[in-house]
Amino acid sequence: MLKAVLAALALAAGTPAALVAIVWLITTIPLLGVAGAGMWLVVARRRRRALVPGPDDEAVLLHGLASEMASGAAPRAALVAAARRVPVLDLSRAVRLASVGMPAERVAPALQAALPVNGRLVAGAWLLAARSGGPATGMFHALALRSAEEGELRRERRALTSQARASAWVVAGLPLVLVAAMAATGRLDLADPAVAGVLGVGTALQVAGVAVVVMMLRTAR
Repeated sequence: MLKAVLAALALAAGTPAALVAIVWLITTIPLLGVAGAGMWLVVARRRRRALVPGPDDEAVLLHGLASEMASGAAPRAALVAAARRVPVLDLSRAVRLASVGMPAERVAPALQAALPVNGRLVAGAWLLAARSGGPATGMFHALALRSAEEGELRRERRALTSQARASAWVVAGLPLVLVAAMAATGRLDLADPAVAGVLGVGTALQVAGVAVVVMMLRTAR
């Protein structure tokens, strides 16, 4: 009864329902609660990553800029219209400056700051288009393709590093699980100095291998 009252008060105070459910499980079925907490953390981390703008979002913006300019829109109007297609990018400052007619030299730095991957190139291309008044559709299409290729490379790298990380943990964890199982069933005499020495050396090698993989993954990032 007390747990139900506390859970109701937590929900009324605005606590996420998932967090309340996890705490309830931990106090009721600890193992299931810990597993649920782990799954919740993984899902929350993936959601945060999905909200971070990347090359694919920039590609959508650049294709929008190219399309708007191809239809005859001026660079300022093209930027305002294309920004609506990618709400995940914080283009509010650049759009506001462009809407009120600020000089292109002031709009370009704001555009660069809003694009984490190709901001410098896009700002330069937009500034060139605004100054010259010439057709810039091909230039923005080329930058969009560059952003799309960067997004594809990032996805491939993320997949490869995830596979390497999973392989490292499997290779490192299986021997430990096997040793623990043998010790629990009495098939391994941990009191024997020779056995202890072999286990120590093996564990050190496993830790060193995992450390090497972690360093390689950090370098790849």
